[in-house]
Amino acid sequence: MKKTFLHLLMALFIISCNDSRIDYADLNKITFYDFKGNEVDLDEIKKDWNETINTGDHLESLYDHRISELNIKIIQDNFTNKKSLIIVAQTTNKNVYSGKVIKRFKNGMQLSDRTVTCKDCGTEFQGELINGTWICANNGKSIDDCTKTSSLEY
Repeated sequence: MKKTFLHLLMALFIISCNDSRIDYADLNKITFYDFKGNEVDLDEIKKDWNETINTGDHLESLYDHRISELNIKIIQDNFTNKKSLIIVAQTTNKNVYSGKVIKRFKNGMQLSDRTVTCKDCGTEFQGELINGTWICANNGKSIDDCTKTSSLEY
């Protein structure tokens, strides 16, 4: 009787664990939703992101920044210590990186309506959160000649 109960408990644990896992390494297997809750594919995400990072007077018109790679990483807020999942976009020039907080939504991940773009800040994403506000820095310290742009979708 004790063994049967233990086996049943283990089976329920295994089933519940398998249903909630998302493989962050393969973005093609993740269903993404925009901040309004509409399903979007990776091509739409890249297209919208390319438009975001190529607008504004902070970028020289001589450069055409294009998203070359997307990946997901975990960052910790420097003030609250809360961990957040973010999707990071790297450009072909490797001097512009952009990030958005993502969260679990329905059967996938939902993109935030806020984007941070860090230009000339280094060879990797330098976006950090301080009490929920984006900065471009290296462990909380400012970076010379680094430009941060925040965007809000509506």
